[in-house]
Amino acid sequence: MLIFIFIVCPLDGIQANTHWMVTESGLIQPKVDSPFELDRPYDLLAFIDQETYWNEIIDIYNDLSKRQIIIDKLWNDVDKNTDIGLLVLADSNCLKAGQLKQLDWYVSYSDDGSSRNIPDYVYQVTRPLFTLDLHIPDCKKISSLIFSMSTFEHLESMIHRDNLTMLGEEHLPEKVAPIMTLDQFGNWVARILKKNNTSWLHYHMASMYWRVRGKAPKAIECSRRAIHYAPREYKDLALLGLGTILHVSRMTEDAVIVLNAAVDHNPNSYLNHFHIANAYAVLCDFNNTSRHLNDCLKLNPTFEIAIKHKHGANCLGNVWQKLIVVKVALNKLRDELVIYGQKEAQLLKLQASILKAMKLKEEHDYMSVVKNCEKMTELTGLDIKALKVRGDRNSLIKYFLDGPIYNDLWTDKTSLHVIEVAFSLQRLARHVDKHSSLASELMAQSDLLRSAEHRALKDLMPSSIPDIPSKENTEVKQETKIDKKASTIEEELDVFEVGVHLFPPTMKINRNAEDFDNDPDWPSKSFCKEHERNFPQNVEAIYPVFMPFENKGLMLGTLLTDKLGVPASEEHDLPWHPPTCPHDKVSAAFTQKRKSQLVGEVIRTDQLKQKLLEYAGNGNSDLVRHMHDAEIGHRIYSAVQKRLAPKWILYTLSSLYWRARDNNVNALHCLLTASKGVPIRYKDLVLISLASVCLEMGYFDEALTAAEEAFRLSLYEPATNFILAELNMLKKHRHTHLFHLKQVVRVDKEFLGGIAKNILYAWGCVLKQAIDLSDFDYGKSDVCTQLEPGVNMVCDRDGTNCHVTNVKCPSYMEKADKSVLVRLLELKDESIRQAHVDNMDEDLFDRIIKNMPRDRADFLGHQLNLDTMMITIANSLKGCGPKGCHTMQAEDMALQEEDCTYHHLQLGYWLHIVSFKQPFSDPNLRLLDITSLSPSNKKVPECRINGETARDYFLERVMRVDAEHWEPVLTLMHQFAEVFNYFDYVTLGAKISKYLENKPRSWSGALSAAWWCGASGRGECAVRCLVAALSLAPQAHAHHVWRSIVALLHTQSKQRDAKEIAYLSFYLSPKSKVEAFLVAAEFEEAVWMYRYALSYDQRYLPAKACLHATICLMVFGENAKEQAG
Repeated sequence: MLIFIFIVCPLDGIQANTHWMVTESGLIQPKVDSPFELDRPYDLLAFIDQETYWNEIIDIYNDLSKRQIIIDKLWNDVDKNTDIGLLVLADSNCLKAGQLKQLDWYVSYSDDGSSRNIPDYVYQVTRPLFTLDLHIPDCKKISSLIFSMSTFEHLESMIHRDNLTMLGEEHLPEKVAPIMTLDQFGNWVARILKKNNTSWLHYHMASMYWRVRGKAPKAIECSRRAIHYAPREYKDLALLGLGTILHVSRMTEDAVIVLNAAVDHNPNSYLNHFHIANAYAVLCDFNNTSRHLNDCLKLNPTFEIAIKHKHGANCLGNVWQKLIVVKVALNKLRDELVIYGQKEAQLLKLQASILKAMKLKEEHDYMSVVKNCEKMTELTGLDIKALKVRGDRNSLIKYFLDGPIYNDLWTDKTSLHVIEVAFSLQRLARHVDKHSSLASELMAQSDLLRSAEHRALKDLMPSSIPDIPSKENTEVKQETKIDKKASTIEEELDVFEVGVHLFPPTMKINRNAEDFDNDPDWPSKSFCKEHERNFPQNVEAIYPVFMPFENKGLMLGTLLTDKLGVPASEEHDLPWHPPTCPHDKVSAAFTQKRKSQLVGEVIRTDQLKQKLLEYAGNGNSDLVRHMHDAEIGHRIYSAVQKRLAPKWILYTLSSLYWRARDNNVNALHCLLTASKGVPIRYKDLVLISLASVCLEMGYFDEALTAAEEAFRLSLYEPATNFILAELNMLKKHRHTHLFHLKQVVRVDKEFLGGIAKNILYAWGCVLKQAIDLSDFDYGKSDVCTQLEPGVNMVCDRDGTNCHVTNVKCPSYMEKADKSVLVRLLELKDESIRQAHVDNMDEDLFDRIIKNMPRDRADFLGHQLNLDTMMITIANSLKGCGPKGCHTMQAEDMALQEEDCTYHHLQLGYWLHIVSFKQPFSDPNLRLLDITSLSPSNKKVPECRINGETARDYFLERVMRVDAEHWEPVLTLMHQFAEVFNYFDYVTLGAKISKYLENKPRSWSGALSAAWWCGASGRGECAVRCLVAALSLAPQAHAHHVWRSIVALLHTQSKQRDAKEIAYLSFYLSPKSKVEAFLVAAEFEEAVWMYRYALSYDQRYLPAKACLHATICLMVFGENAKEQAG
């Protein structure tokens, strides 16, 4: 009995512990917060699992620590090899090469055989006779040629050679350049080939003719025949021609094959080595580039451009080698990060499992990753908390490496993009280093863990994690009838919120990284020429825009796959239903409108479809390339039915589906429904899509309202700024338009795959040259000649379309004559007052009119009469009084320099108005009929000139104007396309060709062709069509042609010819205010002519404005112009 009591009583006083520890003094006591002190101590399986979890956590921690060392080393390699500034400064070749972006790897040089000492009699060059019957060397019509491997017709570019395009070369062949124009050169070589259609040399010359014309397919046809007929010793010349054409047509891989053949045929030609070196450089094969440039310089040591290209190639080669190292390091880094992420996710789950099973004295949030890590650091003695911080940085790196921004860096890159790739990687590295403290929101974790971490991050970094302001919260609560419903929406959102806003309102914008921020003269002519090839064909086109959810810190994750219970690799069961949205009354009102507010070209890109695939494939579009659109739609439909996300997210996702399928009506229903339930902080996600859809459908006002509301929510979001840029473009608010485009490029240079950047560059170049691009109704506008500060502009009646931002014109009810113009016509000095406009003799030219020969073929009679008119004008030049204009001072007219700001724009502006705007605004010409025609096979209009032209005094003079070295004028091309509301400039030319084929005697058609050719830099074509228009135009309309000739010559800086033609036009109509306006040249003549024009109409606006501008330029010189800049 005593024994029994002895046994039982002590048991009653024992307290069992599952984990013991030995103190420093040697005592054994229970450990506080032991992982083995379970909440359910009787659960044996839980105890066994706890030990397993504990050991696994220690093993995983050690493994992650080792991997972190590898990851840090790889990232350091990336950081070190992407510091482009140091790379360039440390490389002497980079310093000698200068601006790497200025190197033209597509430059081409032609060899017409002069380097081979071919005898002159072989060329059969003769000085061309004047003829109107010109031919072109169409090699395909001159002779036929069957398929031949020797002409490389097996190459992909040769198979599809009709699709190739190239820019026209600048120089004629050396043999003919001194004595022939381009048309004469083509006529000469065509006649030679018709006599001898097996002459390889003349086929080669014909190819050079088409290269100058910029016609790659026709040039290739001639080069094929040149290769076929060329003897062995000259075959490399023909091969060089073909290879160069392929290279400048951007078919460089095929060009290398042909150019290698040229080098094999003649390794002693420095041009062969130079061109193949350029081709290798474009393909980033810098070793071969250097080898061939060395060979080139051995053969021609003074070839300066080869020297520059050699330094450039060596520099780019070194940078490229660094980039290859970076790419290898990043690929290894990506593999390490994948394993690291998997291990880290396992560690986080094990932590949560251990802590859930423990008996803790204090309440603990097991779903908080941050708190779990802190607790496990305390329990294990391992620095798990620090490991998590490094893991967050790794997650951010992986986020970018898995994204389209990184993948696009290595897609179809050439030497032209090496520096761009390097800078992009440098920015990526710096961005990661800068924002690594925010990376924990991007961790690969379960949806339950995400919501807890988001709350923890708000405690740790409240300034970085956006929340709803208290005022807005109050407004939301007032609008929400049931608070419980609102809280449910927030709980649903917590699953998707990761907290990182890519473009938060607090972000800092670097305004020193882009050329347009650093260069006050941006864009320069060289910049425009360099980027011209990338300009979109229609700069006024509308592009669909979508703001991704992740931009606002929302990650959809596996919403359309695992959450549905159907992985991306499995096909969803049939039947499939589309994701329909409730029909909105407002949307119905939109779609039932009879007519939209505007109609413009909408260019569809694959951006919307790509984004939809990413959401369907857990962020990886490649996983669902096989998936049918209808299946994706059904997955969204199922997500709506199962309520797997807030309705506004699913409706916005549904709108993306419909937009990707070109159904904007259904998309509009979805977006308007989504806009009613979206929280304020995410509302711009819906508004941007809504604005874009409305704009595509033509509802401008609704689009503008939505976009402006979105802009107030996110100032720096690229999608917001891009849609606002489109809207301001349509409103012709050019400064605001460019402002928003620049904002897009500053924060995301590759937005829409680089389209936004190219649009900005195109508009920058257009507006740089533009005097005025706005729709201007000359008859209904006022001249503002006294603005603050004295800006002389032309604005519409509502004060818009001025050249300067924040300039307001006076109301059209006010008189604009309260300016220095009035003071100019009320000259203070007595000697000047004698030359007042009212004293001009209106009968001054009656004798000239009376003595004008009626026969236009009377060359001598017209020349003598014209000389008499010039003497009369010279004797009457008293526009500034007897003392002359050179004696005038600003004080004579109370004229101040600020009165002359921007007056330098007036001269070219009004010349453009009277010569371009007025003739093309005549509805009787019915020029818009041109756009209704199907395009001709002839891309360039051809105007016919009859044989009587050479016997007409006036036409013969026009035929002699300088037609060489005309250049494309982007501004004029844009304005000309705007007249027809047709912005495919090449097709517009083909339509004009068709119009001339149908109506060969249409003077208006010939005039349209002249403007088309002149704007695109085709001088011979422009002059020929102007002569044709002048010969066909009735007397009542001939002045339109004369004014066009003057304007085009002025645009091309052919001032001498422009002045002579203006006088010739004035000679025909000496009592015309417009002709008097056109003829103004030097100061003395200009003042007199403008005032002479005003003697016929004192309110003739062009003369008044230009008179003021001339006096300003005469008195203050270029200072007024510099002040404006």
